[in-house]
Amino acid sequence: MHWLQEAPDQKAIVRQYCSAPKGPVYVASAREVLAEEIQPYSLEQEQWVPIGPSALPDDAIRDISTALVQAERPLIITGYSGRDRRTPELLVALADLIPGIRVHDTGGSDMCFPFSHIASEGFRLSFDECTRDADVIFLLDCDVPWIPSRNPPPKNTKIYHVDCDPLNQQIPVSFFPAHGRWKADSFTALRQLVNYIKGDISLKKTLRDPKYAARGNARNEVHKVRLARIASQPRLGDQEALDAHNVGSLLKTSLPDSTTFVIEAVTAAQILSDQLQPSRPGSWINCGGTGIGWSNGAALGVKMALADLEKGQVRQQSFVCHIVGDGSFMCAAPSSALWVASKYEIPILTIVLNNGGWKAPRNSTELVYPSGLSTSASDEEINVSFRPTPNYAVLAEAAAGSEVGWGNTSANAEVWIKGMRARTVGDLKEALQHANSRVVKEGKAMLIEVLM
Repeated sequence: MHWLQEAPDQKAIVRQYCSAPKGPVYVASAREVLAEEIQPYSLEQEQWVPIGPSALPDDAIRDISTALVQAERPLIITGYSGRDRRTPELLVALADLIPGIRVHDTGGSDMCFPFSHIASEGFRLSFDECTRDADVIFLLDCDVPWIPSRNPPPKNTKIYHVDCDPLNQQIPVSFFPAHGRWKADSFTALRQLVNYIKGDISLKKTLRDPKYAARGNARNEVHKVRLARIASQPRLGDQEALDAHNVGSLLKTSLPDSTTFVIEAVTAAQILSDQLQPSRPGSWINCGGTGIGWSNGAALGVKMALADLEKGQVRQQSFVCHIVGDGSFMCAAPSSALWVASKYEIPILTIVLNNGGWKAPRNSTELVYPSGLSTSASDEEINVSFRPTPNYAVLAEAAAGSEVGWGNTSANAEVWIKGMRARTVGDLKEALQHANSRVVKEGKAMLIEVLM
């Protein structure tokens, strides 16, 4: 220990962060301590298990269930519940019980609700108009359900909040109103709510009212229109310039259905979600924290974890597609990450969306100062430009491991990581054909730089 606030029980750190809310563990010690000789010992691991899931009290189950069923415009907002791969199925079961309900995914981390379901409002980063007309909102494992200055719900909206950390104790400024707030496990709470609605005679009678079927049909039509609008956005002629719509569309149609997408596309993430339409639990993994530079290492970890799960199973190996903006890519030691992938032979496909700099700071500034000087300033003037831009495709090949003095770097890189640049739809189609062959069949890595 170096500071007074550091935990005196270092093992407690590990115990705490295996329980919800889960997170990384950092353990540090002085060299002298680490160099001391100690007698070998072991712990009985069955005595050091994480805290078990907590459930909702009976009155909360009744209140939330009744409010959702009786609401005219019910809305569920979630963000992290998909970390438990079992919860999307239960959230679907809840949505199926209440025709017309909507589910808004704020994208805190893993895919929480299937895009293909008619109740889906898709993935939006805390901003969607669906909050403006809701009369009952159920917040489930969500940090920022709306932005008060942009899309607050009506003042008379009933709000219920269930979360593993409903007070957001590690976020200095965080408060959203709620008429009920409970600390509970999302999977356990959803199972309680589904079972209660299925078993309550009064609620089942209410749900037989023809207005619910009509509401469900109306929601189905809204969903069809939305899907049609999304499908009309990509321009897929071979000479078309690349943007998030046609990149997402091509990835969806070109890559295996079992692909796991590791996303740190920041300003393009919402459009990519619209086009990729993730609907399988675990198929979309987004950074759950602030800052950028998470995904370069995270994508390798996801591939390694999936490979461990697949050991001994007779099926095609998982395909991991890492989609990252150039700003995020630069902030996470890309050459080191690419070298690690090469050294340890971790085959993933990396898509670098190169728009020449950081667009997120400009968007954030204009959100706070919509009429400020930044609206007319160039990228260079507000220091978010990467011009002249690096050649990330060449970087990938250069960073792949090669023995000093043995052959040339490019030839060695060809063995493991292949880099390609795509300027047009035709270029990207060709590059994705190479990627399918290289990553799936040969078990090697590839990086495609998309010039946007």
